[in-house]
Amino acid sequence: MTRAVVLATLAVAGAAGLWAQTTGTLRGRVVDEAGGGLPGVRVTAQQVETGVQRSVVTAGDGAFALPALPVGAYEVRAEIEGFRTLVRRGIELAVGDVVSLVLELELGAFEDTVTVADAPPPVNVQSGDLSFLVSSQVVEDLPLNGRNYTDLALLQPNVQQYLERDGGSVVAHGPGISVNGQDPRGNVYLLDGTLLNDLTNGPAGSAAGTALGTETIREFRVETNAYGAQYGRNKGGQVTILSKSGTNRFKGSVFEFHRNDRLDARNYFDVDEKPEFERNQFGATLGGPIQRDRLHFFVGVELLREDLGRTIPTFVPDDNARLGLLPDPADPSRLIDVGVDPAVRPYLDAYPRQNGPSIGGGLAEFRFPFEQKLRQEFFQARLDFTPSPGRELFARYTLDDADQLLPTDFPQFPRSFLSRNQFLTAGFSDATSARTLHTARLGLSDTSIGQDVAANTETPLAPFVPGRPTLGNIDVGGIPRFGPQISANVRLEQEVLSLEYGVMRVSGDHL
Repeated sequence: MTRAVVLATLAVAGAAGLWAQTTGTLRGRVVDEAGGGLPGVRVTAQQVETGVQRSVVTAGDGAFALPALPVGAYEVRAEIEGFRTLVRRGIELAVGDVVSLVLELELGAFEDTVTVADAPPPVNVQSGDLSFLVSSQVVEDLPLNGRNYTDLALLQPNVQQYLERDGGSVVAHGPGISVNGQDPRGNVYLLDGTLLNDLTNGPAGSAAGTALGTETIREFRVETNAYGAQYGRNKGGQVTILSKSGTNRFKGSVFEFHRNDRLDARNYFDVDEKPEFERNQFGATLGGPIQRDRLHFFVGVELLREDLGRTIPTFVPDDNARLGLLPDPADPSRLIDVGVDPAVRPYLDAYPRQNGPSIGGGLAEFRFPFEQKLRQEFFQARLDFTPSPGRELFARYTLDDADQLLPTDFPQFPRSFLSRNQFLTAGFSDATSARTLHTARLGLSDTSIGQDVAANTETPLAPFVPGRPTLGNIDVGGIPRFGPQISANVRLEQEVLSLEYGVMRVSGDHL
């Protein structure tokens, strides 16, 4: 078992950088009809879906900044005596966004309101990072074979699927991607700012080889180059994932996706008939208000059940070799009786008998059916609380359990991959004044992976090393390794605790 080092981060005057991993920023200027900056204007941003709002007062040149805002659709209000109140609608703020606005106020009565419904151009002119957003609409609308939301990262430029991976490794779970040609283990996956990578820095995934929870993900951003210092753990891509929050409306979903073998053709290696295949992926979500404009929840559950019949081809000693009769190297048509040592006989008898043709050299084909089983359970819950304007708290807990029964080259030695992932994030932000913002975030990542091996021989065989639970491995030229491979029962665990605190003070002109 392995435990990771506890990580604590203290940031002063860097709150916007830390919280950019899960939030967005609104900034800009308030001007009069002549284009001059207006100081002392109160600018209030209100999230449409939840009623969460935050206010700031413009500086001497009319500039303002509202960092660390929850993502979503916003309505911005600018008001000061002597000018008509301006309401700007249709502003969409995504994770990591820095949206710039120019708000023009007209002379008139304070009670008069001018409403503008348009969206600012989606161009980042505030930072030099190169990133790509997978929006909530893309997550909801695009079909996904297997419903692994991280597959959507492959739609972004310079992101390629990495196929050359050891699929038999206990730590090689989850889809591998390469960003800008970097090592696929050089990427960082963050859920609401909490690390998802396992102890080998593998991708977000499980023993099932997939990541569930598409219905609980709002959006994510793939940072590929020139990203900020807050993304400093690895040199590859930075995948920043944001979980769904509840709103002032109750929303939910119930879903099931079913696949089977009804329309499948028989595989080349299937001897008599095609094996059975059943896959069910189902779940439900629900989110809404506990107290309108103040307290919201979102809960999601997803389960995966798969039974996949497979025909596994391999090679075994042929019937003559089992009797100690091997081909003469000088004349392969002639057999030589080399005999079988009594100490070797139990192990030779443990090999399955051929059920296919001999291929020469004392070898023959053997095929056997195997029912590969996959089970995965996913649960996620999030709570958002706004006790007062400018003060926000949230907490999210994620649990993902998975196990998969897999074949090896012989039916006696199946093995199971196991994983249990738990992720907890709690965040707090407090705008103590119109120009000062305090933020804090606690993250706990607990990833556990492992495997169980078996040696189900008809006659128990003594292990090669006394005290070991199973026998060792037998290598014969031309035959796959007979035994539990080089594997053993193992459990690997990583725990990462992160703590971040930041203070941001907005002062002076030209914000």
